[in-house]
Amino acid sequence: MKNTVVVFVLLLFVIKGLAQSESGAHYKKAKIYLSNHRILKASDLKVNQATAQFVDSKNNEEIVLPLKNISLIKVPKGNHLLLGTAMGTATLSLSALVIDLDTDPLGQPRKKEAGFYLAMAGSGAALGALIGVLAPKWKSIPLNEKTLGFRMPINLDIHAQTNSLNLKITMRL
Repeated sequence: MKNTVVVFVLLLFVIKGLAQSESGAHYKKAKIYLSNHRILKASDLKVNQATAQFVDSKNNEEIVLPLKNISLIKVPKGNHLLLGTAMGTATLSLSALVIDLDTDPLGQPRKKEAGFYLAMAGSGAALGALIGVLAPKWKSIPLNEKTLGFRMPINLDIHAQTNSLNLKITMRL
């Protein structure tokens, strides 16, 4: 009885593994960095093991590219809402403090109420949140085994005719 259960469970794992498809990934919007240093804005991107198929946002043309011609693909993932809110609040709060520390033309200190500080901090938070929402975060998609370590693209070529070994390392600045 035990052997039957074990064989049945193993058979389920094999069937589940065979049922998985090689459909690849699908992204609604992306930036595609080509090997010739061009950047394409894409929509409806489908990436499988050998090619990337997408619609070029510039001229609405469907393009299929081999992955060897693509250096990097970036897709939007979230936004900078919290960072923008924090930076806007801090900036206008410090501005309110500088305004309060300044004296009037007669040399008398200006005393501001708490409402002034709250209004400045609140408006900074709102403005920073608006800017943060409009600025998307971009996530890099790993394509193949071209990378080593800290996403440093490496290309190693061995030429038998000339008995030479070429190591090409490219870094994005």
